[in-house]
Amino acid sequence: MRLKIAAKIALGFGLVTLAVIVNGILTSNALQKSRKVNDKITNVYTPSLEWINKMFGSVNESRMLVKSWVHIDKITDTPDKLRLKKLHTTDYPLIIDTLRKLSKIWTYDQKSDKQELELNEINTMINDTLFPKHKYIMSQLSTFESYDDPFVVFEITPMTEEGGEIMILTDRILEKISALQKQQEDLVNSGRADMVAQFDSFRNFIILMLIILIFAAIVTGIITIRSLANPINHTKSILLKMSKGILPKEELKEGSDEIGQMAKALNLVIQGLRDVSDFTLEIGKGNFNYSFKPLSEEDTLGLSLLEMREEIIKAKKDEELRQEENVQRNWVSQGVALFSDILRNNNDDLAKLSYETLSNMVRYTNSNQGGFFIVNDNDKDNAFLEMTACYAYDRQKFATKHISVGEGLVGRCFQEKERIYITEIPRDYIKITSGLGNDNPTSLLLIPLMYNDNVYGIMEIASFNEYHNFEIEFIERIGESIAATISSVKSNIQTSLLLEQSQQQAEEMSSQEEEMRQNMEELRATQEQSARREEELAKELELLRKRLHEAGA
Repeated sequence: MRLKIAAKIALGFGLVTLAVIVNGILTSNALQKSRKVNDKITNVYTPSLEWINKMFGSVNESRMLVKSWVHIDKITDTPDKLRLKKLHTTDYPLIIDTLRKLSKIWTYDQKSDKQELELNEINTMINDTLFPKHKYIMSQLSTFESYDDPFVVFEITPMTEEGGEIMILTDRILEKISALQKQQEDLVNSGRADMVAQFDSFRNFIILMLIILIFAAIVTGIITIRSLANPINHTKSILLKMSKGILPKEELKEGSDEIGQMAKALNLVIQGLRDVSDFTLEIGKGNFNYSFKPLSEEDTLGLSLLEMREEIIKAKKDEELRQEENVQRNWVSQGVALFSDILRNNNDDLAKLSYETLSNMVRYTNSNQGGFFIVNDNDKDNAFLEMTACYAYDRQKFATKHISVGEGLVGRCFQEKERIYITEIPRDYIKITSGLGNDNPTSLLLIPLMYNDNVYGIMEIASFNEYHNFEIEFIERIGESIAATISSVKSNIQTSLLLEQSQQQAEEMSSQEEEMRQNMEELRATQEQSARREEELAKELELLRKRLHEAGA
C-alpha cells in the first residue's frame, strides 16, 4: 500500500483496461467475421440468387415468346417479337455478365468452383444451342408469306411443339438453373446460420466480460475510496469556500503523492487569486503600472487580466484620440465660420481682404509670420505675383514685392499648383527665397489659392512649430474659399472699372454733344447775321443802282 495513488488507480484500472482490450479484440474479431459473412450474403449470394432467378425467368419467357412467334404472331414487329429480340440482345447479356462478375467472388467454400462451372455450362447451352435455334426460327418466319411455306412450317413445327427439341432443351436448361438456384440458396442459408452462431458466441462472451469488468470496478472503487476520501474531502471544503469567493488563509498540507501535489497546486492558485485581487483593485484606482506576473505562460486568467489592462489603456488612448479629434473638428468648424465672416465682410477691397485673411490665419494657426500674394495679370503677357499683405509677430508689415512666375518658392508654388511644405529650413533660407523677413522659422507652408483650377494667389505662412495634417487641410480648404472671393472681387473691380469707363465715356459724349449744339447755334447765328448782311448789301446795291440811274437821266 506504499504505492502512490496513481499506481493504485493504475493497477485497478489496468485490470479493467486489460479486460476491455481483450474484450475489444475478441469482439472485433467476432464482428469482423460476422461482417464478412454478412457482406458476402448481402453483396454476393443474395444478388447472385436474384440474377439467377432473372436468368430462369428470361429462359422461361423466351420459350413462351418463341411459341408465340411460330403459332400466333404472323405480323412483323409485334410486342412479343420485339420483346424476344430485346431478351436476346440486351436482357440476357446483362444477366450473364453480372453473374460472371459475381461468380468471381463465390469463394465461401469449394462449392463455388462447381457452381461457376455449372453457370458456364448453362451459358454455353443458351448461347450456343438455344438462342441460335431461336434466331433460326426468327429468321425463317420473318415475313407474312413465310408462314404459308409448307416446307418451312414442316421444318419448324416439330421443333416448336411440346416435346420438341427447343422445348426439351429449354426444360434441361431450366432444370440446371433451378439446381444452381438451390445451391445458391444453400449458401445464403449456411451463411446466415454461421452469423447466428457467431452472435450466440459473442453474446456469451459479452456476459463473461461484463462479470469481469464489474468485479474489477468494485476492487478499483474500494482502493480509490480508501486512498483518496479524506484528502479529497478536505480539499473539497477549501474549494467550496473558494466557490463562494472566500480565499482561505490556511494553506493545504503538501506531500509527495498526487494529493500533496494537488494541494501544492491549489496553494499556488489561492496565492494567484490574491495577486489577481490586488491587481484588479489597483487597476480600479487607475494605477496601470502596478506589477503583476501570471502564474505561467498558460495562465488564462492572468494573461486575460494583462490583456484587459492593455485594452483599458488602449481605450483610454482611443478616448483621448477621440477628444483630440473632436477638438480638431471644433477648431476647423470655428475656423471655417471665422473666415467665412472675414471673406463675406471684405469682398470689395483686395488689400483689406489680403490683410484680414492673412493676419487672422497667422493668429488662428499660431504661426509667426505670413505673406499674401495675388496674381497681377493686367498685362497678360507679363503676369507676376504681387505681395498685397505681410504680417509678422502680431503686427502688420509693409513691403512691396513683385515675384515672377517660377521665381523662388512662391513662383514655383504658383507654377506647380501644389502646396509646398518644408520642415527643415537652413539658416537665412527665408531671407533668400521667401518674402517673409529675416527670421528663420522651423516650418514653412505655401498654399496655392485655387478656384476652378485657376491660381489667383499664394498664401505663405511660417511657424516655429510644425503644422499638423488637419491644419494643412484646413488652410487648403480656406484657400479655395479665398480664391473664390478673390475671383469675385476681381470681377467686381473689373465690372466697376468698366462701369466707370462707361459713365466717363457717356459724360464725354454728353459734353461733346453740348459743344456741338453750341457750335450749331453759333453757326446758325452767323448764318443769320450773314443773311442780314447780304440783305443790307442788296438794299444798298439797289439804292446805289437807283442813284446811278437817276444821275444818268
